[in-house]
Amino acid sequence: MKKLFLHIALPIALAISHAAQAQQPADIQHTIAAIEKDRFHGWPANNGAWHWGDEILVGYTQGDFTTRDGHNITGIQESEFARSLDGGETWEMFDPENFLDDENIQWLPKGKKKLEAPIDFTDDGFALRVFATGYHGNDDPEGGFYYSYDRGATWNGPYFLGEINQHPELAGQELTPRTDYIVMGPSECFIFITANVSGGSRVACIRTKDGGMTFDFVSWVTPATDEFRAIMPSTVQLSDAKFLLSFRGINTDKSVMESTIDTYVSEDRCQSWRYLSTVKEIKTNSNPPALVRLADGRLCCIYGDRDTGKMCGKYSADDGATWGEEFVIRESYQSVDEWADMGYPRLVQRTDGKLVAMYYWASPEHPQQYIAASIWTP
Repeated sequence: MKKLFLHIALPIALAISHAAQAQQPADIQHTIAAIEKDRFHGWPANNGAWHWGDEILVGYTQGDFTTRDGHNITGIQESEFARSLDGGETWEMFDPENFLDDENIQWLPKGKKKLEAPIDFTDDGFALRVFATGYHGNDDPEGGFYYSYDRGATWNGPYFLGEINQHPELAGQELTPRTDYIVMGPSECFIFITANVSGGSRVACIRTKDGGMTFDFVSWVTPATDEFRAIMPSTVQLSDAKFLLSFRGINTDKSVMESTIDTYVSEDRCQSWRYLSTVKEIKTNSNPPALVRLADGRLCCIYGDRDTGKMCGKYSADDGATWGEEFVIRESYQSVDEWADMGYPRLVQRTDGKLVAMYYWASPEHPQQYIAASIWTP
């Protein structure tokens, strides 16, 4: 019986190992999720993405397009959404009322309120949007959140992120989280945040066990160091106790001009973390990762490569310990500028197994940045 098991398991292991290697998508399809003439659309990773089967919701920032140093966006930077009901094939843009776009949310610190009743994180229509400071269309160093029970059509909030900014580990520090969370039950949720600390930025894990009424500090994920800034995590749960977190690491020595996408792993339910692997070394202009666990057990991590003007990714068949060869999702980026202002992806897997990547992009046909989606079979 033992020999029979080994005889069957070996081909399966070899197949999985082979599948983790370079697998250039053969059936890739590109669509447009959000576009408007003379408007700049950007940064899905800053705004979040959610999906319910083949219904996908992606957030983005929109402003007036103008050629300038840095990002070609000016005016009020509004937080909006695009929704697809057919797995990313077609999209509809919309802007919910009372959501994050009133004069670049300068009203939020005094407009926030305490949550009055616990959230049910397992509600069929639940979505959470975390905001803070330090990125486009967001300016609140204490942090806060909105939540939705109707798949992002309307949002409740803004609410305080408990009193987490007063915890001894975070007191006096500026919070800079995007949206990265894992629901553990009706009342329990892990949220992965970042904070500006002396000399750099660190990723931390916080948790609520009472439906968002209060939050506890769980652990620092990345070490205290002045060598690099750790920001913009994307996290998956591998088992009841095992979690894998990828993040954008930026070297603080500007003369080095080198950054990475690294992973850290926890095997004790987010209580402690250790470095596991490097997904990508990027020479100059960094980009955040989007990480998902596929239905077949593999991992897929994608990112924008601003040095080459490509959207790329890698697979792992061993829970992120090693990564296969890089594959290209899209290339030939072209804007009105000489630098590749693109990427910041989010990634979901739809019910037929295909992957849907959402990111901001520009092309010869549409040189003003828009939100793109790419669909392929992994």
